[in-house]
Amino acid sequence: MSYIYKNNRLVPAIVISICLILFYCFIDPSIQPGETLQVVSVEKTSEQAAAIVPQKPITEATTPHKANPPSQPTKSSSSLPKASSSPSSIQHNGLSADDVLLIVKTGGTTIWKRLLIHLTTSLDENRIKPENIAIYSDQTQTVGRFQVIDALANMTSEMKAKEDFAVYRQLPEYDSHNYYVEAAGVAGDEWGPVGGWIIDKYKFVPLVEHAGAHWPKAKWYIYMEDDAYLFLPNVISYLSSFDASKPHYLGSYAAKSDVIFAHGGAGFALSRGAWEQSFGSTKESLTSKYYQYTKDHCCGDQVLALALRDHGVKFGENGGDGKFTWGFNPLVHWNFAFEQSNWCKPVLSWHKVHSRDVARYYDLEKSWDFSTKGPLMHGDFFKHMILPDVKKRAEWWDNQSGVYSVASGNNEWSPKPPKEAKYDAALWKKAWQSVEDCEAACKSWDKCMQWAYVEDLCKMDDKMMMGQGYAEGMSQRKTALMHTSGWLYERLENWKCS
Repeated sequence: MSYIYKNNRLVPAIVISICLILFYCFIDPSIQPGETLQVVSVEKTSEQAAAIVPQKPITEATTPHKANPPSQPTKSSSSLPKASSSPSSIQHNGLSADDVLLIVKTGGTTIWKRLLIHLTTSLDENRIKPENIAIYSDQTQTVGRFQVIDALANMTSEMKAKEDFAVYRQLPEYDSHNYYVEAAGVAGDEWGPVGGWIIDKYKFVPLVEHAGAHWPKAKWYIYMEDDAYLFLPNVISYLSSFDASKPHYLGSYAAKSDVIFAHGGAGFALSRGAWEQSFGSTKESLTSKYYQYTKDHCCGDQVLALALRDHGVKFGENGGDGKFTWGFNPLVHWNFAFEQSNWCKPVLSWHKVHSRDVARYYDLEKSWDFSTKGPLMHGDFFKHMILPDVKKRAEWWDNQSGVYSVASGNNEWSPKPPKEAKYDAALWKKAWQSVEDCEAACKSWDKCMQWAYVEDLCKMDDKMMMGQGYAEGMSQRKTALMHTSGWLYERLENWKCS
């Protein structure tokens, strides 16, 4: 009996040792020997920069479409090649992602529908460090490792009591009554209070004011909205040719009420020099100063441009001349006209995008070796993202052709290509008669890239556009006339970059 008892004393020690080992392994499987578990607090205030919880890089398999030569576009399921270097590590004339603040604007009624995809794409820490990101909304939220800042928090109580701010006051009520405003079609959903677009215009001036005050070391403030995607390596390369200490305000041209401004949906960039000359040059809050103008006008990007202009900061690439080239695009890629003039220009952004688009853009960006190939051009984007889906001819599809239209009612006097262009006048005149005649007329014009036909109307274009179609089973096939579209993608060989 004494012998048995002596051996049983080892059992508790063995059991305890096993438990300790299992506890160590299962408490955080990601911890490797030699690592320590860090606890980081998130400060929930709207007045400071976003608090960040360090995380390990996320690795994902990518399976986007892979482009084939223009002569034979076919779909491919093979993955894009991996880039040899991380975009965040690339410098352009000394400028890198460490030198910018990426500002993301969202809203209380859209944040859960649009922002989440950006957490693992646009805001991936391998792309840009979390401390170089600021997310603004009309509510304070904690989303993953980010503290979303209420851009309207510092507006006066009198302003917030106005009718335009009804949605601002109502959103917390929805939360307190356990209603979601995602409108995703699951139990508990509601569309949320109306007016999100109205209140959105009030965010532009205060968020730029706040960003410059809280991130004073940033050379550039790069703005994007939650329904947009910015090709950040391309944007940084583009900005590197400008002196950030000078007043620069860059983006896609827009104009309204005698104000030229950078289109907010397309994204824009403001240099530190521009911020200092405007927001930094006065003790007066520009948010309060331009409140009434914001109320009386439609668009926050317009208001911001006025505030900048009043302080001598004007939109434009050449010292505020109001001009821009290509890159910041206020449209989504399938609604955009690719043409010879932008084919060899860097693509900087797309707007009105969906989560699926963002994921595919991000995969393409990750696959691109910016260090050896340079910027991703519009032509590169088209070959990878659109060309694989382009066909010679597609029924129930409208590719948005429209430069020239030939119909039964105008075939005698329909607009025609300029005199120096080559085309067959006889084929042009009968283009309205059938799909085949429309295609033949397009082929006879040396600059034609695509065509579309419906009933007795033939439309031809010298640009390439993807457009949209109606899938089998969609109600539009029973309520609309069939469009047939075609693309002469073999002619893309003529759009070569030097």
